[in-house]
Amino acid sequence: MHCSILQLYLLLQCLSLTAKPLKTNYPEEYTRGWVEFYYQKFRVNEHVLIPRFETEDLVREAIKTAKSASFDILIDIGTGSGIIPLSILSAVNIPQVFAVDLSPEALEVAEENARNQGKYITFMESDLLGSFLEKDIQINGTPILIVTNLPYIRDGDWENMSRDTEYEPEIAFFGGKETGFELYEKLFAQIPPFLEKYTPRSLTLLAEMGDDQEAIAKKILESYGWEFSFFTDCFGIRRFMKIQII
Repeated sequence: MHCSILQLYLLLQCLSLTAKPLKTNYPEEYTRGWVEFYYQKFRVNEHVLIPRFETEDLVREAIKTAKSASFDILIDIGTGSGIIPLSILSAVNIPQVFAVDLSPEALEVAEENARNQGKYITFMESDLLGSFLEKDIQINGTPILIVTNLPYIRDGDWENMSRDTEYEPEIAFFGGKETGFELYEKLFAQIPPFLEKYTPRSLTLLAEMGDDQEAIAKKILESYGWEFSFFTDCFGIRRFMKIQII
């Protein structure tokens, strides 16, 4: 092969750029730029969590719940790549859908996924329900379904996590210093003022939690007087909460 020095240099540069994503334990999903979830393909990058298989069980329960009742509003809190609301909308029609996240970069990925699937969702940068409490959004008096998979791992608890998670955003994993359940406590505290402001006819909340957090969730939920139950994922682990707030 006869190559000039310039051609060799350009070839080496090309190979170097191609090889950059091939880091130790680098997730395949980030390398190829997409992931399959609930029978669909979604764009992902290092700004969003790679969805886990068991989260499909949360989606299934949300679809089941939405089909058994009439909801005018769906709110997904901590939407990341938008896979939860988009997967729900693939199976059931809900007139108005909101998806919120603290990360503007994650919201860009979610918006791209919504465009790719031809779905209309209102995306908002928000600290949990904060934007709903700060702004006047036209959802008064309607039945509302909230779905969320908030970070629930105790801050810095890397020992119980697989090595490939080092490339995923920390903000998507860690939920607080003491128990990891602090973000859920913050969300629950926002619900009473949310109810007072928007007076929904009904409010149901579905959420994913850590497999060791049932006791703390039970204690906190009982303090609010809400009806609730726990259900298992595909591996038989009690990982989800269903809360009937009103």
